[in-house]
Amino acid sequence: MDRDPSHAELDERTRRDLARLADGSLQGHPRAQLEARLAGSPELRAALERQRTGITALRSLDLEAPASLRNRIAAQGATSARGAHRRRLALGGALAGAVTAAVLAALLVLPRGSESPSVVEAARLAEQPYTAPVAVDPSNPKLLAANVEGVSFPSWSKEFGWRQAGIRSDRLGNREARTVLYEHDGKRIAYTIVSGDGIAAPSDSSTTRRNGVNLHALSDRGRHVVTWWRDGRTCVVSASGVDDRELLKLASWKGDGAVPF
Repeated sequence: MDRDPSHAELDERTRRDLARLADGSLQGHPRAQLEARLAGSPELRAALERQRTGITALRSLDLEAPASLRNRIAAQGATSARGAHRRRLALGGALAGAVTAAVLAALLVLPRGSESPSVVEAARLAEQPYTAPVAVDPSNPKLLAANVEGVSFPSWSKEFGWRQAGIRSDRLGNREARTVLYEHDGKRIAYTIVSGDGIAAPSDSSTTRRNGVNLHALSDRGRHVVTWWRDGRTCVVSASGVDDRELLKLASWKGDGAVPF
């Protein structure tokens, strides 16, 4: 039997983007592109509805599923048929009678997180000194002339008084991580962008939505940390002596569209 060519639309990236659209984390140009595809594809619209159904069902299970199981699902995601089969067996034993077929289907296409590196590891790069200067992008004064896989760092100096002090580059596992340090009134904020697919936020983080962006706040060794995704890349800001309110404001700033998400 010939394969339905419409299934080609559901490649791994499309599945991840559908899941991010369903939970509200897909923003900017990628969201507009996917919504345009949805308008002309009944299959994609049906897949989106399955995602929404699965996410709703998963959230309803938060008080019933063991924390260790939920954390493992959030961190690992599904990347292969073999892995999907093992998770179905594990879920069948742990949540028998509580998980519907829709939830099982959704688990197979939720965005992939990463066991290594973690958001906390990325945040701890803030403890390292910067190694080079960084300038404002001459073509866009609301961005800096530094990026990770096309995701640029914002320029906060004019809008908020946070001036970029320098930049450093590191490796977290097999990923590139770049960190810009900003200074203002004797305080310092570190902003790290990590290459590759988005890293799942820690399970103990609190989630809020600002300016259309899903942000996750947590603390680590006395530092306030906020993490979110921009164009599928993991962003982490952290600081000591700067409260969550300020970090959330800076993280969600879009510069009237000049800072792409």
